[in-house]
Amino acid sequence: MSSTRAVRVGLVTVLAGLMITSCVTGSTSATASQVSAGTLQSCAVLSVGTVRCWGDNHGGDLGNPIVAVDGSSSIPVDVTGVTDATQVSAGDRHTCALLAGGTVKCWGSNGAGQLGNGRPFDSTAPVDVIGVTGATAISASGLNTCALIAGGTAKCWGSNDYGQLGNGTTTSGSTAVDVIGITGITQISTGGDHTCALLANGTVTCWGFNNFGQLGDGNSGYGLFSTTPVVVTGLTGATQVTVGDGLYTCALVASGGGRCWGRNDHGQLGNGTTSDSPTPVAVTGLSGATHLALGYSHTCATITGGTVECWGANDHGTLGDGTATSSLTPVTVTGLSGATQVTAGLDHTCALLITGGLRCWGANWLGQVGDATNTYRYAPVGVAGFA
Repeated sequence: MSSTRAVRVGLVTVLAGLMITSCVTGSTSATASQVSAGTLQSCAVLSVGTVRCWGDNHGGDLGNPIVAVDGSSSIPVDVTGVTDATQVSAGDRHTCALLAGGTVKCWGSNGAGQLGNGRPFDSTAPVDVIGVTGATAISASGLNTCALIAGGTAKCWGSNDYGQLGNGTTTSGSTAVDVIGITGITQISTGGDHTCALLANGTVTCWGFNNFGQLGDGNSGYGLFSTTPVVVTGLTGATQVTVGDGLYTCALVASGGGRCWGRNDHGQLGNGTTSDSPTPVAVTGLSGATHLALGYSHTCATITGGTVECWGANDHGTLGDGTATSSLTPVTVTGLSGATQVTAGLDHTCALLITGGLRCWGANWLGQVGDATNTYRYAPVGVAGFA
């Protein structure tokens, strides 16, 4: 190699390093307004409307083309080209952001059309979702995504093997389709193979795969699914519904208690057993809950006053109580106060604090806890770059 070319190559290397550093460090006193844990990645909306993500980047789900798509980042990186986000939702190797004008952008893996841009190709940078306007909330999980639309309707896109798009078919699609048969939707949540919606009257409807009873209509069995919404049995006064990738569902009720149904092999339903249930069961001892989050096999709730309680699988510290012991009923997360929101991934968990700071815990081999290490955390630690 000539000396001139060597200098040029060296300069390119230095510049590339500077670009990566500028994209991953950011302010050390950033504040978040919302956080979402995906399967192996986490993302947060900053108070200024930008988005940062950390953890796994296979498929490009961190939204930053400079980070290697076969790698990961243990510190938050800036998502490219998003400046007015109001919500972010992290799924399984794809992520989506709701923008202030009611449109949606997604990035990452796209094998089932979950980016919603009408194309089958992965994208390391955000792309516009086709046909979605007036969106007020989004939910990304597994291989599909849904959006709540102003006026109480919903649209979904991506994988539809079990009818989880709710349009009466099992045809997957890379553009948004209307959920049929329900109106008055106030919240929507999608998991790996099923989706649920909270209605204005406090009832919940679900659709998609029903092998463990996760639709909550009293039925269960491997071959069962519904391509249109069915009503969850015996549930009234619901204020939130949340779907887990691990084939179960939970709802927050007006009293501050929880009701869960579906798969329960690790006690994620929180009723003191490991028996599946095709209808809602009460979470033992839960009161004063203000927000619920479901992972794959663990569940968490924020409690009035700012503490967090979790239950279910705990092999990697996902319950945050300082142990690796699973629990069939809620246990309190160690050393955490001032929490306003909690979110759960495959086997890691994050909480937003009233100060705008972030705390995460659990499995961390791909940096999904965001503390600049790959060390598993059995109690909450601060996310790098946030207050």
